[in-house]
Formats: sequence, structure tokens, C-alpha cells
Amino acid sequence: MMQPSRSNNFDFVRLLAAGVVLCGHQFAVCLRPEPSPFGLITLGTLGVLIFFSISGYLVAQSWVRDPHVLRFASKRFLRIWPGLAVVTFVAAFVIGPAVTSLSLPGYFGSPATWGYLTQLYLNIKYVLPGVFEHNPVSVVNGSLWTIPIEVRWYGVLLVAGIFGLLHKKMRFALLLGVVLYAIYIYGIFDVQHNPRAAFLRPDFGCEYGSYFCYGVLMNSFREEWHRYRLLLAGLLSGLAVLLAAAHHGYAAIYALLPFLVIWFGTSSTPVLRDFGRYGDFSYGIYIYAFMVQQFLISILGIDHSYWAAVSASAVCTLGLAVVSWHFVEAPAMTLKRHLGRGDAGRLGMANTPVSPASLPPAVD
Repeated sequence: MMQPSRSNNFDFVRLLAAGVVLCGHQFAVCLRPEPSPFGLITLGTLGVLIFFSISGYLVAQSWVRDPHVLRFASKRFLRIWPGLAVVTFVAAFVIGPAVTSLSLPGYFGSPATWGYLTQLYLNIKYVLPGVFEHNPVSVVNGSLWTIPIEVRWYGVLLVAGIFGLLHKKMRFALLLGVVLYAIYIYGIFDVQHNPRAAFLRPDFGCEYGSYFCYGVLMNSFREEWHRYRLLLAGLLSGLAVLLAAAHHGYAAIYALLPFLVIWFGTSSTPVLRDFGRYGDFSYGIYIYAFMVQQFLISILGIDHSYWAAVSASAVCTLGLAVVSWHFVEAPAMTLKRHLGRGDAGRLGMANTPVSPASLPPAVD
């Protein structure tokens, strides 16, 4: 299925983020020290923060284009759940029986096997009976924990949209809310240094949500920041340097990273803008990579160079991601398009769609 170019770099950035997560997890599954960009966050965390920044921008754009509660919720469901459902069944009924140390009757007779299916309603499970128990890490799929957090922030955005905070007239109220939230997370609560901050990661997702909100805010002010992007980049870079000098590195990363990611994503760079021509494989890479890495370790061991292991994982994962896109995700996306606009006033219209002329279009 050939996909037309969307004239922006978001497909490339998503693939890059998925690749960064894959590379980071290759260290984690072998219990090797994971590289730490900026000396503060892991490589995998960097990829996740990029994803949340992009998600906030694009999902806000989806609401602004069609501010209808049921259609918005249906689009989010069709983008997330089909892929999650298939990877859950593959883990429980293909990978699990193939590598479990239990007998097949023992495996299928275990309540934990069937309990794994509660992932279908976002109750993420990490182990299957007897599966990967001889690997350095026994987790089946260590990437899925972010999905419930992202869905939670979809809900926050939906509530904000219903109450009109994404309307052009209300965007300064949105700006105030996002800034106050960031001040609380990185200043008052001080997530970097507060010993109680552990409860925020990963279950509550406040830090990741702050990046999502940053993306939402950039969508609301997309014409303005694009017009003054060089000035803003300079100001935010200066702010990041000051925050880092004051030993608030998390806040420094937050100040600058989402801005640069979304600026680059909305740009239209030759070659890079065509990365989505044949499909968006980033979600498939993200949800399959960890399980593929674990499976390869279970049959090949860990006595290989990092680059050999990550290359094998990347090739196998990309193959599964292509299959997932063409046979699971793309058909679900087709259903999204069939939802139609209809009467956007019913069930919670809170905005008038805006299509900025100065930026390439974002995707639903």
C-alpha cells in the first residue's frame, strides 16, 4: 500500500524515535548500562519523550480539525488498540508457547497466561509463565507501559477540548495552564531531585504528560511560533542553559527538546519528508521491538556484539512492523477515514477547525 507524502518530517521523526527506543532497550535487555543523553535520561526515555511531544501536537491538531467527542475517541482507539491487541495475542499465543519452560498444558492452564490478555483494556502485564525466565530480564514486552499513559493524556486533551481550551480565543488560558503545570513538575515538586518523585514514573506519567502538553501548546500557537521560530529557539536555548547551570537538567531538556522536535517535524526536508511514503511503521517498531529482542536472546544468547544484536533485532522488528502496518494498522486507519465529519456540533463541539496556511498539515 503506497502512501502519499504528507510534506512534513513527522514520519521520519517517529521512525527515529522508535529506533532510539529500540537501541536503548538493546542495552536494557542485556542488563548493560544504557547510554544517557545529557547525562540525565536514558536513550529509551529520550525516544519516549520525542513520541509524547509529537503526539501532543498531532492529536491536538486532530481535535481542532474535527472537534467531535465520539469521532475523536474512535480515531484514537483505532490508532492504538488494534496493534496493541495483535501484539498481545502474538506474545500470549505464539511467542509464549514457543519459548516457555512449562509444558503446553501447564502454560495454557496457568491463570497468568489468560491474565496477560487484560492488556486489551490497558492493564499492562509484564510476564508470561515460564517465558524468557532464563533471559537477563524476564519481561515479555517492556515498551507497552507508555500506552495507558498516552491514552490518559488523550482523555485530558479531550476534556480540554470540550471546555474550549483549544479554541483560539482560549489559548492564552491554555498557555497559562501548561506553564503552571511545568513550574509545578520541574520547580515546586522538583521531579529531578525530589525523592518522592518515583511515583510519577511510569504509573502516573506526569513528566511524559508535560511533553504532551507542550506539543498541544505548540499546536495552539503554531502560526506564531513558526513566524518567530529562530527567536524562540534562541530564547529557549538560553533558558535551557540557565536551567542546566542551576542543576535543573530535567527542566532544561523540557524547555528545549519538544520545541526542536516539533519544529523539525513540521519542516519539509527533501528525502526525509518521504519516509512515510509506504506507511508509518513507527508504532509497529515500538510495540514489537522489545519482544523481538527478548525472543532473539532466548534462542541466541547474549554473547554477541551490541551492533550485531541490535542489527538483527532491527531487521526482524521492521519486518513485523511492516506486516502490522499493512494488515492491522492501515485497515484500522481506513475505518478512521470512514467515520466522516457529520454534525460536529453534536456530542461536544468545542472548536472551529483551523488550517494554518504557513505550515504543512499534520496528520490525524
